[in-house]
Amino acid sequence: MHRTLLRALPFVLATALAGPALATDVAMGDGAVHFTVPDGWTLIMQSSGDDESQVFQVPGSSNADATLARVSVTMKKANNLIAFQQFSGDMRNRATSLKEYAAGKPKAPTENVYTAKEGTVKLDYYERYFFTNGYAVQLRCVRPTGDAKFAAAFDKGCAAVAASMPN
Repeated sequence: MHRTLLRALPFVLATALAGPALATDVAMGDGAVHFTVPDGWTLIMQSSGDDESQVFQVPGSSNADATLARVSVTMKKANNLIAFQQFSGDMRNRATSLKEYAAGKPKAPTENVYTAKEGTVKLDYYERYFFTNGYAVQLRCVRPTGDAKFAAAFDKGCAAVAASMPN
């Protein structure tokens, strides 16, 4: 009996110390930028270098939503505010070249809101820009339009990521 308890002890301790997992901590820029994403979001792409990115697929209410709904974080070294403004300006200009781009109404100057098409699917885009720890950071949330229940859950997750970004 004592041997069984001793063998199980490491597993029990590890499980107890882990606690409930509600969000996943993500580090980028050699640990300079940390943020969290909701559990259940799957990392589907990651790049490193001068421009570093991570893209997460967000589970949806339908197969179409699940394959199209995604959140990306892209960052680039920015030594000053001018470099940050150049980065955000370049990213905003890229958005205008998307098929059927239509600007929305952002709530803040660090946001970009618009719709565009990917193939035949109309998508809602929300971008937010951060200047932190020597990096320009873009948070980009993309989801299909039209499913209010899914949109509410998706937007809540996107807002949680934005709230976890260092300012």
